[in-house]
Amino acid sequence: MSTAMIYYLAWEEDDWLDELLDRFPELNALVPTAKTFQMIQELRRTGEVERCVIVLNAAAEQEKCHQFLRLLAKDEQLSRDPLYIVGLKPDEEAAWQEAYPHANIVVITGFAVEFDYDAVLSRMAADLEGVR
Repeated sequence: MSTAMIYYLAWEEDDWLDELLDRFPELNALVPTAKTFQMIQELRRTGEVERCVIVLNAAAEQEKCHQFLRLLAKDEQLSRDPLYIVGLKPDEEAAWQEAYPHANIVVITGFAVEFDYDAVLSRMAADLEGVR
């Protein structure tokens, strides 16, 4: 298994998944549940995955997303890994940034086809390589 991994956590397929799959060969798309958290935690603890970037799409099931993020925050290792929260509406951004100050909150304003996914994906790639 690779030592670096992007974890995309969402309740349904969307444009973010497509963009991430186009850019990252090492991607694991999962539903953000306690079982998923335990799996990621174990892979990080054992060193099978040495570096990871966690991308959580919070567009749906927001309370369950908060529960997952609380699990991440309590874990000494995972709480330090780069975290991106996507799928939020512009009026939700401030509350999520306040709740998760270390997270990179990415909000698409306007049309998704006009959004600069490449800029965000480049930041994720730099985080995955450990250069940011």
